[in-house]
Amino acid sequence: MLLLAATGYFSCAGAQGYETSVPATADFSEAPVVIFVCEHGSSKSLVAASLFNRMAEQRGSSVRALSRAVSSETVDTKVSPRLVQSMSGDGFNVETFRPRALSSAEAARAASVVVIGYEGKVESAGAASVERWNDIPPASLQYDSAKKGLTSHIDLLLRTLDAGKGKSRPTGE
Repeated sequence: MLLLAATGYFSCAGAQGYETSVPATADFSEAPVVIFVCEHGSSKSLVAASLFNRMAEQRGSSVRALSRAVSSETVDTKVSPRLVQSMSGDGFNVETFRPRALSSAEAARAASVVVIGYEGKVESAGAASVERWNDIPPASLQYDSAKKGLTSHIDLLLRTLDAGKGKSRPTGE
C-alpha cells in the first residue's frame, strides 16, 4: 500500500491490485465531487468515500468523494483503531486520515452532498441539495453490514451521477 500522507491523501489497494485514494481536499474544477457527511467524519462517511472512490475508479468515472463531519464541534481527531483494522482488511489504509468538518464552500461546489445517519441540520450545507441515508448501521461496530448498505446506495448514486454527468437528483434537506 502506498501512503501519501504528505499530500493529504490516504491510499487503498483493493484485492484486484489497483489503488485509489480519498483526498483531504478536492479540486472541484478537475472532476465532480461527492461529499459524504456523518456526525464525526471518521466512520460512515469515511467508509462511504473510500468505497465510492474505488467503485468510481472501477467504472472509469472521474467523480471522486470526500469524507466530512457535520461541524467543527462534532469532528473527531482520528479514526477509531477498530475501524482502521476493519478497513485495512479491505485494502483501505486510513490510519493517518484526519477527519475534517464540511465547509460551506465545499458543499456549494459539490455534485452531491450525502448525509449518513445524522438527523440534524447540517448548517454548512447551506442551500446545497442534501440526500440522506439513514439506514446505515455504525461502521465502527457493524462494518460488514455498513459496507453492504453503503455499497448498494453508492451503486445507485454512481448510476445517477453518470446519467446526469456529475449532478445527482435533488432530494432536499
